[in-house]
This record gives sequence, structure tokens and C-alpha cells, in this order.
Amino acid sequence: MTIASSCFVIEKFMPYYSVGVLESGNVCEYFVMRKYFRSLGITEHDEILYQMAIKEKEHEVFYLQALADNGSLPLFEILFGWGKVKKKNDVDFENLKTVEQSDNYCNME
Repeated sequence: MTIASSCFVIEKFMPYYSVGVLESGNVCEYFVMRKYFRSLGITEHDEILYQMAIKEKEHEVFYLQALADNGSLPLFEILFGWGKVKKKNDVDFENLKTVEQSDNYCNME
């Protein structure tokens, strides 16, 4: 009851922000997994891992767009490193690479 009631106070920002951060990180999980598989000579999963990573990116974009006009987003971006400018991955839908070109995704350090 308390959790359900708190949703009326915090509204959608915290749940959407938390899921957005999670989805942003999940993108790289699939690309890293693909790299590990390829290092072992396993390539039959390349396409599906790529598709799953792109689906996670779609989820990230959805949550970010839902929060785009929220005044708390800039502060949370500074505190937690995710928002309009900072991302947990480097996938760009406007310049999307093919499966074969995607080896350079998520080499961020």
C-alpha cells in the first residue's frame, strides 16, 4: 500500500529514470556478449544479439523522451550520469551501424 501510494507523490519520474538508466546499460551487455562469443569463434548469434541490443536502445530512447521535459532530469544526469547528453552506450540511431560494423560499439572507457 505504501509503495502504491508513493507513486502519486513521485509520479513517473523515478521509475522511468531508473528503468532508462538500466536500459541504457543493457545495450552494451549484448554487444559485449557478442564480442565474447566472437572471441571464442561463435558467430551464429551475432544477428540476434545485435537485434536485442537495438531493442534495448529503443527502450532507452522511449524513457528518455518520456522524461525530456521534466525539470529534474538535468540534476539527475549530473548525479547519476544518464540523461539527454550522457549515456551508458554509444549507439546512435541516426547513424546506426550494421551488424558487421557494430564491433566498435560500447568500447567506451
